[in-house]
Amino acid sequence: MNGYELLEKFQEQLKECIYVSNDKLPDEFRDNRTDGVSLATLEKKCHERDRLSDFERDRAERARRVEVYAEQVATTGEISYLPY
Repeated sequence: MNGYELLEKFQEQLKECIYVSNDKLPDEFRDNRTDGVSLATLEKKCHERDRLSDFERDRAERARRVEVYAEQVATTGEISYLPY
């Protein structure tokens, strides 16, 4: 195990030790079974909330490509393929 892996493991364990009181959190992050929520759990909930679904990601990519292709047609009259 190198130093980076060791620091990452330490960081994960530290996040499990730090608790935030429920009264300091918005309702969506509270855990009513306990008095608080670990920092690791909060981080996990934030990632789940902020993650785009595959459908949303594909839709955004299609919209981006349409804009680029429309600009290419307007300037050169041709479309050149965009790799992912």
